[in-house]
Amino acid sequence: MRVLVIGLDGASPVLIQKWIDKLPNIKRLSESGVHGVLQSVVPPASVPAWQCFATGKNPAKIGLFGFATISRDKRLIKRQVGPDLGCLWDLSSQEGLKVGVFNVPGTYPAYPLNGFMVCGFPVPPGKDWAYPRNLMKRLDKAVDRYEVDVPLTKPSEMRGGEKAYLSQVERLHSKSVRSALLLMDWYQPDLFVLTLQGVDMVQHDFWRYMDHDSSTYSNVVQDWYVKMDEAIGELTSRVARDTYVLVMSDHGSVPVSTSFYVNEYLRSQGLLVLKNEAKVRHKGSSYTKLRELILRNFPPGSINAIYNRAPNFIARRLTTSAKIERFLTDLIENVDWNRTDAFSTGGVQANIYLNSDHQENPRKDLLSKLYQMFGTLKHPRTGENLRTVFHYRDETFSGPFTSEAPDVCVEFFAGDQKVHVNPALGSGKLWSFEPHLSAEHVREGFWSISGPDVTAGMSLDVGILDLAPTIQKLLSLNVPIDSDGKVLDRIFQRP
Repeated sequence: MRVLVIGLDGASPVLIQKWIDKLPNIKRLSESGVHGVLQSVVPPASVPAWQCFATGKNPAKIGLFGFATISRDKRLIKRQVGPDLGCLWDLSSQEGLKVGVFNVPGTYPAYPLNGFMVCGFPVPPGKDWAYPRNLMKRLDKAVDRYEVDVPLTKPSEMRGGEKAYLSQVERLHSKSVRSALLLMDWYQPDLFVLTLQGVDMVQHDFWRYMDHDSSTYSNVVQDWYVKMDEAIGELTSRVARDTYVLVMSDHGSVPVSTSFYVNEYLRSQGLLVLKNEAKVRHKGSSYTKLRELILRNFPPGSINAIYNRAPNFIARRLTTSAKIERFLTDLIENVDWNRTDAFSTGGVQANIYLNSDHQENPRKDLLSKLYQMFGTLKHPRTGENLRTVFHYRDETFSGPFTSEAPDVCVEFFAGDQKVHVNPALGSGKLWSFEPHLSAEHVREGFWSISGPDVTAGMSLDVGILDLAPTIQKLLSLNVPIDSDGKVLDRIFQRP
């Protein structure tokens, strides 16, 4: 193998540094090579971050701004990834290299290449998740039924609670690591790109317990960083000494302070108008009650069965695996577009779109108003000003899909914590101190690369878009002329 890429979804450079002496494999790779903070894209979400990493291009060049979004003509967009996107595994495959892609978020549907692809989440229930197709049966048999994901439920509402959720995450992780090791043996790829999800999944719920020593779950996040380090040890033990090993996260994570209902705020300021507020509130409440009823009364294994085997319209309502689509569909159906100036699709930040169907207020004036509105927000509990970061479309994105990008993306911070942005309609409130998430994504991730001629012990902060061009150089491939990233020549020892 020439290059091994191990993705740790959501891994925090702060926590890695804090626990580095408990992470001997990450420590070994960092000390024998280059490591540092990896600046992710806007938005710092699994999709588009993994695709931006793999192409070296910003979201507006590949047309991905999230798992799903709303088009300018008010349609739900779920753009699929294919070989024409120009990911580094596609370029490698086209040059005759054998490639392996395993569990990378947003890679459904699997497609032909010189090697194999096992899709990462989300994969629609009952659909094929691997190329070649017979690989599904082979993995199912080898690991006692392969699993793509754990349904994104709220652990505290599950039957069996957080203990049951951790059991599901452990099972998923174990099968993922076993599958990755088997695929390395079966295919012997020149380039192998894989991701492991466990850290991101547990951080979202268990970060809140890290400062509570009396809690049963106080060490859960740390334990999962140790598990990931052990997996890195297993994976790197299978490659030769001259293999380049890149360990990276698509984004980092920080604790959540509170939740902010962004569309309720836009509505309160007269920028968003609903067709029927009472109907929206009743609809949201009925879905929540139905989901809670299922979670409380069905064991976790049954939830998995519903997610994997039920028709898509049932899975969408009985689990939270497609909650983003539900939120966006509610917006499309319930907003009065003839009287609305702006709306948000939420996400790890407030992705704000100006409504092109309602042109009474000039774009410049609306952006100024949004800056004033969001820039003066105060924390509802402390009364202190939030730290607000604005990412304007024309300064952040460039490419053929720029018109589909949010007009402005807004992030909110309270000290070292982040405010979770909830786009749901019908809450009847602006803030919640019982957010669904315990940790939220930030742009600062982690990276480490080691291998022949890589400078040992070097600390360097870089951008995620620079990694694909650098790997392409290592594989003696040409870097596409429209790449936003640059080869990191300075990490290599000079002859």
